[in-house]
Amino acid sequence: ATDAELEQAIEEALEAGYRHIDTAHVYENEKVIGKVLNRWLTSGKLNRKDLFLVTKLPPNGLTPQGVPKYLKRSLEYLQVDYVDVYLVHTPFGFKDIDGNLHPHTPEGLIDFDPTTDHVAVWKAMEAQVDAGLAKAIGISNFNIKQISRILENARIPPVNLQIELHAYHQQKELVDFCKKHNIAITAYSPLGSPGLGKFMARFGH
Repeated sequence: ATDAELEQAIEEALEAGYRHIDTAHVYENEKVIGKVLNRWLTSGKLNRKDLFLVTKLPPNGLTPQGVPKYLKRSLEYLQVDYVDVYLVHTPFGFKDIDGNLHPHTPEGLIDFDPTTDHVAVWKAMEAQVDAGLAKAIGISNFNIKQISRILENARIPPVNLQIELHAYHQQKELVDFCKKHNIAITAYSPLGSPGLGKFMARFGH
């Protein structure tokens, strides 16, 4: 969507009563969302407590220092003081090269960061709750083994897991595990994702 199309869509959604907005740094739409939200909040049409905002730490930020850097950037773009939930978008990290959300190696492959440490990242996520910048924290695209490691070391456990979930990809074991540990599930692509192959082909997958 163009910025203008997105801006109009958010306006229509808010007018219709939508109050839960799920975004992410890698969606590159936080600035447009923030522009509309600021208009509604400053005009008094909405109070911040009326909204439920979710955004996500990009793969480039999967380091202890990357967590506050990217959350503060998202808050600046969204023009709010806090998000209701901040999610770790992926269990894998990319090299952090400013201005390049999908860094590539000279061979044309995604430039992964092999030093990613989920426990260290999670401690930095907890610090964002302590600072009042996120009301709650969670994860996205993590598996049972990765979630278990976080739970074993967490002071503030994840409240939410966002995963692809639909009739053709039900992930029952993972859903049951999360229910057992009081982790709410949010499904993305609930009707499937037929365009994903074309999207991933852009990045050499």
